[in-house]
Amino acid sequence: MLCAFGQTDSLEITLSVDSVPDIEEINIEDFDLPPMEIIEESAYSDKDYIRYMCFFSGVDFGLLSIQSEKYPIKQKQSFSIRLNLVEYKKQLVENRFGFFSGISLGYQQIGFQDNFTFVTSGNQTVMESDSLHYLKNQLRSFSISVPFMLEINSKNTFKNNVHFAFGLQQHYRYANSTYQMHKTSEATIIRKNSENIHVNPFSLEACVRVGFQNFTFFASRSLTPLFSTNKFQTEIYPIVVGLCIIPSNGKPSESDNFDF
Repeated sequence: MLCAFGQTDSLEITLSVDSVPDIEEINIEDFDLPPMEIIEESAYSDKDYIRYMCFFSGVDFGLLSIQSEKYPIKQKQSFSIRLNLVEYKKQLVENRFGFFSGISLGYQQIGFQDNFTFVTSGNQTVMESDSLHYLKNQLRSFSISVPFMLEINSKNTFKNNVHFAFGLQQHYRYANSTYQMHKTSEATIIRKNSENIHVNPFSLEACVRVGFQNFTFFASRSLTPLFSTNKFQTEIYPIVVGLCIIPSNGKPSESDNFDF
């Protein structure tokens, strides 16, 4: 049997005009639609908010004094410097009122005027008179600190904001030493002593911070004595007054809108 197949190159179908249904026109104005809502991304992030609106992180520098006429100090050699590394802020009432905490590393130095030496006698620290004329007679300590502060802001924006904070700061002194320097006709003699002289390892201070935008003034007063209780003949309470010399919360750019 012989079979043959054939295939056309294209298929063309032509419909008559009468067979195509009319397309109904639709007017969008005839529909009752809800108003169009434009959703914009927030102009700030939580990270930016903490950076600009919490006034703790940065470098604090303050002059140190003590409430004692018995042990006068050299003011130029007595100071405190603190590096506020970490901060955490919790809003309570918008940005008007909140709580913040953090972690700081600090160095404190007290330069005494009298010519004496701290020595340990049993479980006590005593002061022995010394005939030497010391150019430097210092008590030095390093510490880790954690603040617990309440903060009040006059505005919800960084611009023209007056901020005020008050609370407590807990310290742990992990290194204490004395440093003495005097000169003879032949040489300069330096003595360093890191033995335990019963400096209080834990201390608590009341502190206040107040400022305008990122300019911050602070003051603190220790609530616990410098030396451990019943370990030294006189209780010494350091007082520090100073400024945040290097704030980490620089002024936001004009495009940042922090109006909450």
